[in-house]
Amino acid sequence: MTDTTYRKLREQVQVLARRVAADGETIRQIGHRADQNAQEVARVADGLANLEVDTHTTGEAKDTARIMRGLSQTALTTASATDTVAAAARAADTQARQSHEGIDEQVNAMTVPMAQSAFYTQE
Repeated sequence: MTDTTYRKLREQVQVLARRVAADGETIRQIGHRADQNAQEVARVADGLANLEVDTHTTGEAKDTARIMRGLSQTALTTASATDTVAAAARAADTQARQSHEGIDEQVNAMTVPMAQSAFYTQE
């Protein structure tokens, strides 16, 4: 069994919040790039239509642009969800600090060592 401490737990939550926020930004960038690509494919489809290329080919290009826009929207929705998760992790860390920081400081300041938790269990 690993020793989970207040400080270790807070550190893990802080690392999680940073990683989720960074991943969310990466996903957001992918979503924006997918939208740019969708716009370019749509322009190509319009160009094909103006050149009177067969409607099957033009339609496939338009379908591709539509799918890419959907990918972009999904990526941006996912990025928004990661923002929510990162904010929740930061809020949990803040709450833990506000609720328990004083206790942790007092325990660390004690000159008498604490007994292991097994000492306090009832039989």
